[in-house]
Amino acid sequence: MTSSKLRSTGAGTELTERQRLILAALVDEHINATRPVGSKALAGREELNVSSATIRNELAELDEHGYLHQPHTSAGRVPSQKAYRFYVNNLAVSDSLPLDKLSWIYGQYRRIEPDPDKILRLSTKLLADIVKHPAVAVEPGPPAACLTGITIKPVSAHAIRISCTYSDGRQHEFVVRSDEGFSIEQVNRLSDVVKQQLDNLSAARLPEQVAAEAGEETVFHKLLEAVRRQLSASGEGRIYVEGTAYILEEPESQQLSYLQAVIETLGEQQMLRQLLTMAGKTQRVAVLIGSEHAIPQLVQCSTVMSRFRGPSNRRGILGVLGPMRMAYPEVISAVDCVAQQVGQILSGAEAHHSR
Repeated sequence: MTSSKLRSTGAGTELTERQRLILAALVDEHINATRPVGSKALAGREELNVSSATIRNELAELDEHGYLHQPHTSAGRVPSQKAYRFYVNNLAVSDSLPLDKLSWIYGQYRRIEPDPDKILRLSTKLLADIVKHPAVAVEPGPPAACLTGITIKPVSAHAIRISCTYSDGRQHEFVVRSDEGFSIEQVNRLSDVVKQQLDNLSAARLPEQVAAEAGEETVFHKLLEAVRRQLSASGEGRIYVEGTAYILEEPESQQLSYLQAVIETLGEQQMLRQLLTMAGKTQRVAVLIGSEHAIPQLVQCSTVMSRFRGPSNRRGILGVLGPMRMAYPEVISAVDCVAQQVGQILSGAEAHHSR
């Protein structure tokens, strides 16, 4: 059983020191036991050293502050999203994993060649095996480049071919299909709208610009949205997902809504990109809990993400998706450790090849 130490932050300022300790102990207990926690379970913990009656009174106060709730009247308490956020913000997390796990990780990396694809596949698998939750990663994308040319031509009444040329010399071609037929006039209009936005726009910004031109015309809107998705994906790195089988080992998977949300997220590239990008804009290790994701499907979930540096100083992201009842100290340390190891290997491989 883990017992997490707290550090002093501005979070939970309405709580007394004893309430902070009780809340941390309850979250620890719930993470380990997976069931509602009562006062008797907490009374036996050495760091509290108070009676069950005192704990019951403090739990009632924590209820009023919105940190806990009771699934049933006679049941123990369960942490709320607010409690998990307090817990994460106040954790004194270790900077590294235990030596045995570190040795195992280093040994796994020594067995493969420094190929970015193989490294990221191995890294997501290692991370998933360590924390027993699905792991995801996005490889460092290509440097920002401007679209210098785009050609849109009809292939059939239900498909168009789009050819893009970028300022760094890259070329990208893809086909967009629609169940609804479209006319030559609509294809020409689409071409005009996209070309009008080319001047001094990066590949990342163009999709946002052209999406605003769709208006209320259903067929044209769908066509333009499909182009927008393709252009967005063309400038981003590949997505890696490993450890999906661990979902079924989580007690939360018995809740159909949670199971559907995680499976849908892991299977949808655009949703994963949104999640990874959201986490990548914050500090080195980002923890998103429940509604903080701004993705409705993930209100029962938590993610822990860390950025890493790839070739030419480009950034990738590696992380874990799981339930709110997550062993945060271990997961945060594992995500950060593996992400930094990936960055060191990828940067070292680039330096070696440049000699």
